[in-house]
Amino acid sequence: MGKNRPYPHRKAQKEVKNVEAYQCMVCGVVTRKAHGHHLIPYSEGGAPHLQNMITFCPDCHRKYHTALFK
Repeated sequence: MGKNRPYPHRKAQKEVKNVEAYQCMVCGVVTRKAHGHHLIPYSEGGAPHLQNMITFCPDCHRKYHTALFK
């Protein structure tokens, strides 16, 4: 995940995890395996800045992408 994304996007993903202390903004779990998620997807031109990012744990991130949150 993420290695094919430009550096500014990878940097923003890391930064949001640091700012949010690796805590999932959905369920509250804290994990070093947290993911930085783009609110407006990278594939749709989402910007690489904190206002477009949220921290998810791996389980909530998977649920989000399988439409279990929507």
